[in-house]
Amino acid sequence: MESGCQEGRLSYIMTVMEKVAQFFTEHILTYGVFAALGIVAAFICALLLCFRLRQNWVRQIPMMILSLLGLVIGAKLFGMISYEAYLRKMGVTDITFKRLFDGSGIVFYGGLLGYLGSLAILFWKLLPKKRLGWDIIAVSTPLFHAVARIGCYFGHESVNGELVWQPCCYGIKLDNAFCHMFWDSRLPTQLIESAFNFTLFGVLLYLILSNKKEEKRGNLIFLYLTVYPVFRFLIEFFRGDEVRGGYGFLSFSQVVSLMILLFVAIYLLLRKKGYLKEPPIDPYDPEVEKFDLFVKPQTEPLAAINIEDNQK
Repeated sequence: MESGCQEGRLSYIMTVMEKVAQFFTEHILTYGVFAALGIVAAFICALLLCFRLRQNWVRQIPMMILSLLGLVIGAKLFGMISYEAYLRKMGVTDITFKRLFDGSGIVFYGGLLGYLGSLAILFWKLLPKKRLGWDIIAVSTPLFHAVARIGCYFGHESVNGELVWQPCCYGIKLDNAFCHMFWDSRLPTQLIESAFNFTLFGVLLYLILSNKKEEKRGNLIFLYLTVYPVFRFLIEFFRGDEVRGGYGFLSFSQVVSLMILLFVAIYLLLRKKGYLKEPPIDPYDPEVEKFDLFVKPQTEPLAAINIEDNQK
């Protein structure tokens, strides 16, 4: 009887272990997991920068969390738009909202614009140090993207009940020794873009930590919105996945890249010519002292000092 119970427990433990192994096999190498890891890394980075640069993290971090809703909506919306362009290019005419929603994935640019748009609304009224806030966003965003892009390369799909390695955002197929080392002998555009974003993160991190002048705060977001679209426009020529959609010889992301670059150029030009006001210097925020977890306590409690004064 006891032997049967032990065998039953052993069988149960083995079943649980198989389920855990199956979960990790099916999900650990997916875009969603790496995207989640990227979000965690970006938020930790933003929190540490808030402490280091004396930003109001009690305001900024919750705003970043709320803006994730805009990220999700924007990413899915752009995914549907690019998928529609792909279907029309393939000659499909029966295009419905359900088909677009079910068949489309997510697009980084949509998530980025939805995220930044949500932050702009929240920062406008609720964040005292807006310039510093945008600098922190500029630094943390490529860190998220760098980690998430790794998930694109290690993506898996279930085909006929079997788990198949099926990356997204893959590159063109090339017959050379370098590409033979990667999936389907294709240029690993996902890993190249990840490496670029890690490099961009390092450069922006150095710039934000080395900048000591308040009047220069707030410019890193424009640097990010210039450098990354240029890179994205170029790397798209080496992409091999047709599902990303396109307009003529340009992909959907290349069109968005050009629009972002045009917007940044017009905005900075209008600001330089005086048609738009220069953002004010960040004011002093007393809440920073209140919520700074790294403020050194007084050497003597205030009550003890008052007692000593009264005795004298």
